[in-house]
Amino acid sequence: MASKNEDMNRLSILLILMIIPTMIYARKEGNTVTGKVTDNEQRAVASANVVLVEGQDKLVKAALTDEQGVFVLENIPAGEYVLKVTMLGYETYSSGKIAVAGNTVVPDITVTAKSTTLNEVAVRAQKPFIEVKADKIIVNVENSIISAGSSAMEVLQRSPGVMVDNNDNISLKGKQGVMIWMNGKQTPMSGQDLANVLKSMPANSIDRIEIISNPGARYDAAGSAGIINIITKKDQRLGVNGSVNLSYGQGVYPKYSGGASLNYRNKKLTAFVSYNYAKRIWFNHLMLNRQFLDTNDQQTSRLDQDNNAVFDFKNHMANAGLDYTLSSKTTIGISVSGITNSFSPKADNKSNRRFANDEIEYWFFTTGRHENAYYNYAGNGYMRHVFDTTGKELAIDLDYAAFGNQSNQNFTTIYRNPNGTENRPDEALSSDLTGLTQIRSVKADLTLPLEKKLRVETGVKSSYVTADNEPIFYVNNSTTPDPLRTNHFIYNENINAAYLNTNKEWEQFGVQVGLRLENTNIKLEQRAINQPSTNTYSYTQLFPSFAVQYHMTPIHDIGVTLSRRIERPNYQQLNPFRHYIDATTYREGYPYLNPASFYSVELSHTYKQRFLTTITYGINKGIITEVIQPSDNEKNVTVQTNKNLDRMLFVGLSGAYPFQVTKWWNNVTNYNIYYARYEGNIANTPLNNGRPTFDFNTTNTFILPRNFSAELGGFYQARQIYGYMDVQPVWMLNMGVQKNFLDKRATLRLNVQDLFWTGYPSATSVFTGYKESFTAERETRQVTVAFTYRFGKKTVAPTRRRSGGAEEEKRRAGTGGA
Repeated sequence: MASKNEDMNRLSILLILMIIPTMIYARKEGNTVTGKVTDNEQRAVASANVVLVEGQDKLVKAALTDEQGVFVLENIPAGEYVLKVTMLGYETYSSGKIAVAGNTVVPDITVTAKSTTLNEVAVRAQKPFIEVKADKIIVNVENSIISAGSSAMEVLQRSPGVMVDNNDNISLKGKQGVMIWMNGKQTPMSGQDLANVLKSMPANSIDRIEIISNPGARYDAAGSAGIINIITKKDQRLGVNGSVNLSYGQGVYPKYSGGASLNYRNKKLTAFVSYNYAKRIWFNHLMLNRQFLDTNDQQTSRLDQDNNAVFDFKNHMANAGLDYTLSSKTTIGISVSGITNSFSPKADNKSNRRFANDEIEYWFFTTGRHENAYYNYAGNGYMRHVFDTTGKELAIDLDYAAFGNQSNQNFTTIYRNPNGTENRPDEALSSDLTGLTQIRSVKADLTLPLEKKLRVETGVKSSYVTADNEPIFYVNNSTTPDPLRTNHFIYNENINAAYLNTNKEWEQFGVQVGLRLENTNIKLEQRAINQPSTNTYSYTQLFPSFAVQYHMTPIHDIGVTLSRRIERPNYQQLNPFRHYIDATTYREGYPYLNPASFYSVELSHTYKQRFLTTITYGINKGIITEVIQPSDNEKNVTVQTNKNLDRMLFVGLSGAYPFQVTKWWNNVTNYNIYYARYEGNIANTPLNNGRPTFDFNTTNTFILPRNFSAELGGFYQARQIYGYMDVQPVWMLNMGVQKNFLDKRATLRLNVQDLFWTGYPSATSVFTGYKESFTAERETRQVTVAFTYRFGKKTVAPTRRRSGGAEEEKRRAGTGGA
């Protein structure tokens, strides 16, 4: 491991690399081009696209005109350029060559409105790259020059408030757990599976991205991090296309992946099929120091543990679906997906128990050899009917999904005195863990556009979930289940919901008001050998939402959103499975978790439709928090689980700023400065603690000659308080290079993640009578080479990937494994 001085030197280098683009941009030195755009009647034309190009349409700088029709292009290298102005409803304007040196002022530009066969003039402003609405922020990918040739993941990284870390986890305004939707429906995938889809989706298949940090009543009330909705282009171009991909990565262990996708579209039918396989060998090196304390906080004993685990994940993922157009107004479709994940982890744990004076009492060594298999199968059927040309629409979804697992754990522990003699008899622990979660859902949504830009949305949804899990444990090769660990857990949940949402727009204002009603009915049954129990409870709650947006000027927008949401525990958090590290350390679910209520208000400001700044205040009552605590009923045993705290208070300032440093260098910088205070009492330990913290993320993209491009980026997360855990800072530097060839059908990428191997967590937890610190070294540093080849017609947009109405339930079920 590096010394603290070395880490600080590396951190200084990282911060300098991240700050340089902002400093260069902030200087605003160099040449400028200014001018004004008017129509035939000498009226100012606002929000027109003004671009400066060099040679054969090589983009140098772009800007939008303000409300007076004025534009300013800054930091331009001296030379000769062509100025172009585009705006929907007007003819494209193109100048002759303009010599730029110093502050260049061009004569007023007049754009001519296009005439139609009806001898009317259609004047409609072209959509800017970023639009701010009452309830969302819209990134118009179709109108973005810089997004050409990018992937959906790369566009997300440049979107305001969105952060993608080195493991492809997506967060929104500093909050984890954001939901990714496609065409108004949440995707059934998560983690790396979702990242692979977004990386393989070209930006030219996307119309727009909607960023909804405070979702309205139409959306499920669950989830506090917000929604990112990717809307694909709905064109009628016909043909076949597809892609194949291969990659190899090397960290401490190798990683392989490969796959293919095929899309087909004709006048009536659209279809897709895809398959991907991955084998990833990955390790986790967990180092624990656990102190047991008396009432005066003096050490009575201590455990030092060193656990090495190696995982060999083998993942198969397949998706298929089709849409069929019955008529000009009605479309039906089905989609199916299947995921399997098997892995056989090998874990070796070396621990020592020490007296109060730190002398070793005895050693124990635990060897774990396990077999795990997880699977997920899902299907969706849907119908869409458009009543008329105003956009009145009815949508119905039927869903079924199954998440299952079959696992076997096998541990052997030997105990030795410091002199090598036997301390106590060896112990063996084995288990047979089986589980099945099934989800059924029906959902209907009705959209009613009314006069004067008023839209009403209403709908209903009903879901029924059953989870049946039976972990059986055996001690010392006995054929009789261990009554202390064996359990049979059955969970039944029914949620019924209805909502009403209204949206109204004026010239400068936009308002959205909604109300959602959810009725929840739950039955928990534990068939434990010693303490069987059954609990049932029901509750009905209202979830209001409100949003208003004020367009002060073409370059200033102010917005306010308010909402109440619920965070339900996922089914694994409720499941009392025990996953052991050794005889003194395990993870288990807690079946008595309660849902948490999250209230939040946001004030946002957007400048020049690019620079977004947001202030957030929230209260999370009953927040579900991960804790590492002493066992409630076992001496000198530590349990990792989830518990409810009383509440969490949150206030934060976030910013998302895209910079164009030069014509070949673009930078996107995101930051979050926030304070979170946690209150509660777990394991007889009162908690009332918090601290200010921040995270900072930057990505630099460099356009190089001969179809090469490069990327340099990194992030820094400062020390933070999370419940009872005091989490130490984490930072990372990543870089990569890319080459397009074979008429841009083929792409070869080489990247290095976590160059200095600093992106793994360490933290300390303190409870009454117990203190723990841990460091978990993981394979965050690796080098990867990836190849993608696209075949078929380039002009065919990929078929619309669909998901259904049970996506919130699927998210809570998870896919198991990694």
